[in-house]
Amino acid sequence: MPDDLKSAALTAKWEQVLTQISKGQSRSDVFLKDMQNYAADLVHAVKVSDKVYRHDNLTRNKCPDCGSFLLEVNGKRGQMLVCQDRACGYRVNLSMQTNARCPNCHKKLELRGEGDKRLFACVCGFREKYSDFEKRRVGAGASKQAVQQYLHQQKQDEVVENSAMASALAKWKEQAAKIE
Repeated sequence: MPDDLKSAALTAKWEQVLTQISKGQSRSDVFLKDMQNYAADLVHAVKVSDKVYRHDNLTRNKCPDCGSFLLEVNGKRGQMLVCQDRACGYRVNLSMQTNARCPNCHKKLELRGEGDKRLFACVCGFREKYSDFEKRRVGAGASKQAVQQYLHQQKQDEVVENSAMASALAKWKEQAAKIE
């Protein structure tokens, strides 16, 4: 990385120009043109440089398709290994966030591993095999269909009964009607 990109002086200079633009003392199109030229110069400098770029997230695992080393990437729902050769496109999930909750701290559990070795892990230290989780989950609730049947049955069984508040309000209305 070029040294001037690392410096705070460059950032301060850009912030100063942006402040001048906001006050109307400088023009935004001039600043944008300067930024485009600066970016083009940086890209040109990288292209002609003989330095080798090395990923900081490179692992020792090799891609089974092309043989290049895999990169460890944090995705939207968890970690995965991705081939650095974009043409290859190989990727495998290491772990993923789930909606399952920890029985201890109630935070979301992370599903790690593959096949029979999958397990749920929590930041609090709780760990559970996937097979044990499935066994625990089977008796842990009702299906959507069972809930719908129950609600439908409750509607049918519902007898129109007035609550204490409703009967008191009805009496009040009767008394008000008699007074008028």
